[in-house]
Amino acid sequence: MTTICLTDPPPAVGRASSGVAPLWKGVYGLAAGLVAVELAVSARYGFHRDELYFLACARHLAWGYVDQPPLVPAVAWLATHLFGTSPTALRILPALAGGATVVLTVLMARELGGRRKAQVVAGLAAATSPQVVSAFHLLSTTVFDLFFWGLVCYLVLRLLRVGDQRLWVAIGAAVGLGLLDKINVLFLMVGLVVGMFFGGQRRALVTPWTALGALVALVLWSPNLVWNAHHSWAALAMLQSLHHENASLGASIAFIPSQVIVVGPVLVVLWLAGLRDLLRSPWARPLGIAYLVVLGLFTLGGAKTYYLAAMYFVLFAAGGVWAEMRLDSRQPTKNTRGWVLLMAVGFIVALPLVVPVLSRSTLPTGSWESNINKDLSATVGWQELVQQVADVTKTVPGGERANLVIFTGDYGAAGAIDLWGPRYGLPHAISGHNSYWWWGPSGAHDGATTIAVDLPRPYLLTIFSEVTPAGAVHTPGDVWTEERGDPIWICRGQKQSWARAWPAARHYG
Repeated sequence: MTTICLTDPPPAVGRASSGVAPLWKGVYGLAAGLVAVELAVSARYGFHRDELYFLACARHLAWGYVDQPPLVPAVAWLATHLFGTSPTALRILPALAGGATVVLTVLMARELGGRRKAQVVAGLAAATSPQVVSAFHLLSTTVFDLFFWGLVCYLVLRLLRVGDQRLWVAIGAAVGLGLLDKINVLFLMVGLVVGMFFGGQRRALVTPWTALGALVALVLWSPNLVWNAHHSWAALAMLQSLHHENASLGASIAFIPSQVIVVGPVLVVLWLAGLRDLLRSPWARPLGIAYLVVLGLFTLGGAKTYYLAAMYFVLFAAGGVWAEMRLDSRQPTKNTRGWVLLMAVGFIVALPLVVPVLSRSTLPTGSWESNINKDLSATVGWQELVQQVADVTKTVPGGERANLVIFTGDYGAAGAIDLWGPRYGLPHAISGHNSYWWWGPSGAHDGATTIAVDLPRPYLLTIFSEVTPAGAVHTPGDVWTEERGDPIWICRGQKQSWARAWPAARHYG
């Protein structure tokens, strides 16, 4: 069977299918393997800080939130109604999205002319890359961002290969749905437009179908735009806050070297070879240029290191084709056993660092070690925090408990109290953090005793005349988390109403 090399022109329109290799059937087993690994560890430790927040957002369904569009809270709502409220319930759909992304990577290798060996290598790379395994473990915006980027890249590759301009409608739909998850997909589209313009595919940009695809994307995204317009463009304020907090010269300098860790050291040769061959290809070159454009944008912007992770699926696909050609060029022809072994070793080494396969007692107790993967420690200690707050309320005289207010400085603590607090008789939490601020201090009684968590005393003294320390947040086994050591206060003598105090309570981050 002939192979379509990246350096060859795409088959003529109408004859494209004749040069495409059959899909390797084992891809579904490979995808199922990733799903099985993710679900096998899904119940370990507990909810992530962000997952507690998504559960809270799911109780306030809307077309937008300060820090995200509506998709993930809607997924959280769906998951809890289908499977119940548990870490595993929230993580079923992300795991399935991970399996689907592996399939998309193999399909991209097939579009690039890859036969079985190329598809095996590309699929294994997608399924074993540390950032991929880590991301698809949790419910987050990153999960679906990875999936939609992979879907858009696949559709663009297919458009470039077969020349069917109607695919712009499908691309627009994928982009529109991606924008309901995260705005990052716009960077991908900028990269692809630049790639097509400078990569010899300008004609593909100037068609009625391109305009129709853009319109489809805009229509799908429009409910979130309308929500933002009615909420003072809160998402833009959030983006400015995050940029101010995270962007720095150090972040820009570290962005490119960090990609080796994000993707996985054992996969470096594969994706670099894939990038080189994409850039050499007369028809697939726009994808290679798009990678460089987005890499440049994220480097200059000091983006988080994992923002570029989704672009590696198409590089894995091209790298798989490169690996297949090398294996077939040898005498005698080699199989993929060496690649499989290499990626298996990389996967096994990285696994304890990216998902909770080890005992909770092995988690770091120092902040430096926890930087290896903050997401693991962020799934520990939330029920204990609620229990600790409940214990503090027991020290409050009975007459003060009837209208007690719980005020937190971060959405994780607020989400935990909202989830588990009712079993201890606690009221729902109020917080000025992100979307919690927009939900307001509903139910908070003026003049009531307040338990404050993770808020500075000088700020609390602007609202209360008496702020008494009641302890600090502790974690099981003294595991380091961002909440460990946060102060807990008992506040009395309210000097201004919650309505007057609320504007100053807002903080994004």
